[in-house]
Amino acid sequence: MKLIAIMTTMLVIIAAFGCTRTAYDSLRYRQEMQCQNLQGYDREECERRSGVSYDEYQRQLKERPQDK
Repeated sequence: MKLIAIMTTMLVIIAAFGCTRTAYDSLRYRQEMQCQNLQGYDREECERRSGVSYDEYQRQLKERPQDK
């Protein structure tokens, strides 16, 4: 569960600040590899969260309401 919290935090930071495709893909690959160490539901949830493509990530950023 601690790993899931760390990975979720990383994704939130990435989403908050944006990143390049290379950095995003690198972090996504690393998370996918870490998901392999989990079992059952935790693994499925980890893989689901790490399955967002860069293009989908960018689309979600554009749709996110901007704080002013």
